[in-house]
Amino acid sequence: MEKIHFSLLCLFLCFLLKDVKSQRENGTIIVELNVFSGRPNPVARIIKRPIQRLLASNNQWRGSNLNEGLGYRGFTIYDMDNATETKVVAGGSDISIENQLLEWSNIPRDVKLHCHERIRGAYVSNMNNRNQTNRCEQVSSETTYEPLKWNSDRFVRRWNNCYNYGNDIITNTFAQPGRANNYRIQTMDGPSVQFGAELDGLIRIEAPTSCVPEPNGNLVALVIWPGNDYHFFRLDENGLFSHKPGRTDARNIDNSGQLISDPRTADRGPYTVFQCFMETEPDVVYIQ
Repeated sequence: MEKIHFSLLCLFLCFLLKDVKSQRENGTIIVELNVFSGRPNPVARIIKRPIQRLLASNNQWRGSNLNEGLGYRGFTIYDMDNATETKVVAGGSDISIENQLLEWSNIPRDVKLHCHERIRGAYVSNMNNRNQTNRCEQVSSETTYEPLKWNSDRFVRRWNNCYNYGNDIITNTFAQPGRANNYRIQTMDGPSVQFGAELDGLIRIEAPTSCVPEPNGNLVALVIWPGNDYHFFRLDENGLFSHKPGRTDARNIDNSGQLISDPRTADRGPYTVFQCFMETEPDVVYIQ
């Protein structure tokens, strides 16, 4: 009888610990968008886990302070379970995290447009300032920009997307990150798509400076249309990026018709979140 009571006690303690862990992971985070002057700033309550995954995906925002002046200044993140864990993401410090936090904020469209413009403007300005002191050497991949390979055959053009093109692998399956490994993207955000790509063999590569990082293999860039879609750009041997939007033609220009030297500063339309650079090799990566 004592052994039964002890076993039941152990099961109860395990359940209790699991419940406590679940509550911590699913606790509430308050995200304050610092944008107004007279009115209180907009705030959003968000489950802790996606915020933690987002902040862990990059380090550029760490150690920043809110910008001064009128309009968009950045975000303040409050952990309701730990008052000492307040974090600040300054405007222009990390374009991918800022844009994702902005998508989670329930604000009027004109305010959101203002914030997007300020985020991109501050990021481009920071990049230009860094480039004045850090001259970037041109990097390249082994892939060759060959649009006819992807555009001339109607079947190939229709059944191969940006993920196929980025990995330089024609599958005629409209490949999806992680599908070859029985993974399905549940939430259309950067970490979820990145995880699927990593299952397929791609490797995230950090960009410690404003320069495009040099890969060991080929280089792609992952960007996100928050809540809706993802897109991959590919670095070619000429040092410029190209891409293939969905079922349309492969191309080497952005939405403004400009050549793409860096996807972080290219006109990407609604794909406002830059997630990361990744290495890929057709002989290693398996996609489906």
